[in-house]
Amino acid sequence: MKKRILIIGPNPRHTNIIAQAIEQSSQPIRKVANILFTEQTIIVPSSYLESPWMHKHIISLQQKASKVLFLVPIPSMKKSYPPNFAQAQRVPVIGVAVFETKEQKMSEEITAKNSLEEIGCTERQFFLHLDKEEIQGFVEEIR
Repeated sequence: MKKRILIIGPNPRHTNIIAQAIEQSSQPIRKVANILFTEQTIIVPSSYLESPWMHKHIISLQQKASKVLFLVPIPSMKKSYPPNFAQAQRVPVIGVAVFETKEQKMSEEITAKNSLEEIGCTERQFFLHLDKEEIQGFVEEIR
């Protein structure tokens, strides 16, 4: 069985951008309401993250994953993940704070770091802007 990268995040646009960069495809990844298995990724819809009853399904997906990406949009006032949710994963966990703009404030970086630590992503953390070059560099580093 081929292991894929599990991508979890509250913003479907962010998860699709990163998944498309990992897949290296020119076609956009279609948005579906279910878990989407692609060639190299598993994309969890944000509705699964919002429902406490679906958390067990997200945790069970680690059986098919080589690593898990937890995406946190910054700035975001809503807490999407339960505390220490990443601790339930047995595969390597990578926390990714996704910034919309290039100009980030020190307070936003501190907020992002605190959010990632609250989720349980303490070992590997990335701060990522949504531009093509930076996303490609990130994809190369996590492979």
